Amino acid sequence: MKVVGIGGGHGLAATLRAARLYADEIDAVVTVADDGGSSGRLTRELGVPPPGDIRNCLVALSDRPELSDLFQHRFATGALTGHTVGNLIIASLTEMTGDFAAAVKEAGRLLAAVGTVHPTTSMLVALNARVEGGEIRGQVAVAQTTAPIQAVYLEPPDPPANPAAVEAIIAADQIVMGPGSLFTSLIATLIVPGIRKALQETKARKVFVCNTRMQKGETEGLDASDHVQALLAHAGAFAVDTVIVQNPEIPSDAVAIDRDGLKFLGVEVIEADVAAPDGTHDPGALAAVLEEIV
Repeated sequence: MKVVGIGGGHGLAATLRAARLYADEIDAVVTVADDGGSSGRLTRELGVPPPGDIRNCLVALSDRPELSDLFQHRFATGALTGHTVGNLIIASLTEMTGDFAAAVKEAGRLLAAVGTVHPTTSMLVALNARVEGGEIRGQVAVAQTTAPIQAVYLEPPDPPANPAAVEAIIAADQIVMGPGSLFTSLIATLIVPGIRKALQETKARKVFVCNTRMQKGETEGLDASDHVQALLAHAGAFAVDTVIVQNPEIPSDAVAIDRDGLKFLGVEVIEADVAAPDGTHDPGALAAVLEEIV
């Protein structure tokens, strides 16, 4: 069975660790809209797409733990303060190969990744948002806004999708979206036009793993149906077949389960305890639910 995870950051990494427990083949389609931290610095200084989310997903699929630890090492002093070794390696490979997607593929080979990680596009993009009263520019600014987000969009609006990412989505048996930052990771991935089109065309079961917690600023005050509505508004009316929501709700900042709202949206709702003690998603528990859906 072929499972494709879509999104970015630590949330998608948890999904990939879960997929390793039941899938025969794993692909990840990952955002390249990050403009903060080490990734943002490398984009501004070297003109390469941001590698941070890609790095986390490669490490989640790696079968070389010692090399994974090296990729995740973050410099604490000197001119490289804040940079991770993996980000620098992916940036170096991009310069050597002349193509970001090829660099990611080579990094996966070095890490002995058990699946394949695909950037959504090799083009440099910026993530912007429309909020009440104006616009917010840049992924970090969007993530930190306290104004309710009405919509997010890319600049340029039509970057070419990575063909390998499109092929993976079309060929999938199950697509798992999230968890992770709703607007700045997941939706940022899906609004690449070729990715959105592939999601509409695939025959795979499309599962949205809703966050266990609201994210301060970005999704503060949003319940589970609000998350699904935002996803459908950006990715298309049939972008989600099933949503997994955490039950029981975690003690603080929980994403509320509004059952009437979810029922109105016409998606299958699975309530399950998939949270780890720290409130993040537990890969083992998530794998059990995802495998049962199949």
